[in-house]
Amino acid sequence: MDNQTTTDWLQILGFAGLIASLVFVGLELRQSREIAIADVYQQRAAMLIDVHSITLSSELLYDVYNKASSGEPLNSGDQILMATGLTPIFTYWENNHFQYEMGLLSEEQWVSSRNAMEAVLQRPDVKLWWQSERSEMRKTFADIVDELLAK
Repeated sequence: MDNQTTTDWLQILGFAGLIASLVFVGLELRQSREIAIADVYQQRAAMLIDVHSITLSSELLYDVYNKASSGEPLNSGDQILMATGLTPIFTYWENNHFQYEMGLLSEEQWVSSRNAMEAVLQRPDVKLWWQSERSEMRKTFADIVDELLAK
């Protein structure tokens, strides 16, 4: 091989190395962005759950849940407690769905979360709550809940 051919091959290899480096950097940037978005979403969900947890007494919620589960009618105060208790639960499930969509939650974890959600959605009081709160959730998550309700 003459000197010019060697130089040409070295330039081609250098160019291929540069392209590979740029592809790698692009993939790393995309992954970093996805992780940052997921982290922000997780922090939002955690804060909302913390706020609701602080303002509620577990004993009060258990009484309202038991009342609703037995089919007793809920007064307006009970309905407010029920809604306040359901919001962090659904925020948690919405967060799980988001993490799943981002590829940061395994299929097994998402199925487990979805099964728990499906069980809770069997209660008439939860179905009623969902109708008023559906618009507060991301569309992709709301569609999943609606699908579970349609079963």
